[in-house]
Amino acid sequence: MSKIENNKQVARRTVLKGAAWSVPVVAAAAAMPVSAASVTNPGCGCLQTGALGAFTAQAVTLLNLGTVTGTLAFNLDSSACDTGFFKPAYTILGLGGSISFSDGTTNQFTIGGTTGAGTIGQISAFDSTFSVLGQINMPNDLIPPYTPKVPTKVCFNFTAIFIPLLPIPQIECSYQLCFDITSPSSLGTIVLGTGTVNWTDLTPSNPVLTPLG
Repeated sequence: MSKIENNKQVARRTVLKGAAWSVPVVAAAAAMPVSAASVTNPGCGCLQTGALGAFTAQAVTLLNLGTVTGTLAFNLDSSACDTGFFKPAYTILGLGGSISFSDGTTNQFTIGGTTGAGTIGQISAFDSTFSVLGQINMPNDLIPPYTPKVPTKVCFNFTAIFIPLLPIPQIECSYQLCFDITSPSSLGTIVLGTGTVNWTDLTPSNPVLTPLG
């Protein structure tokens, strides 16, 4: 055998030896993110309330029955939803709610939409809209003793859906978010059973987020 042929065989054995050692290293590296990461499922009690934005609502009234529509922006804090290595997204889906007034009445939403998406470990912004169609009794203004009717409390029901990201399964948790309308301003009048009133509260307070199981 010539010296050149001998050198070729030595080089070939060296390459094959290196390839044999590289296979288990690649396999171990591919398995590392799942096996090495500490993963926990987010519990339904991990979401907390963040800041509340401005509350606005409007009552369009005919024959003293008002259709009330409104909106609220708010934040949810998922910092306590520790899932370890993975930080999956989550979405929320509205399931209705209620609005209470200064005359002691409470009306369930006819239409309620609480939607949005957040990321585990962050504070995320959401929007809620609602409507109560033609069910809310609105008293006439200008008839003494005049006591304006204003909203005092609003509650939204929603489901938080933690999107699956292996090895974390999909988890769904239901909540109710309630807050007080403490200093609403009113604009508009109801005369002879007809009119439009707008309410605004720039500082809704006392947000309470309750898991519904």
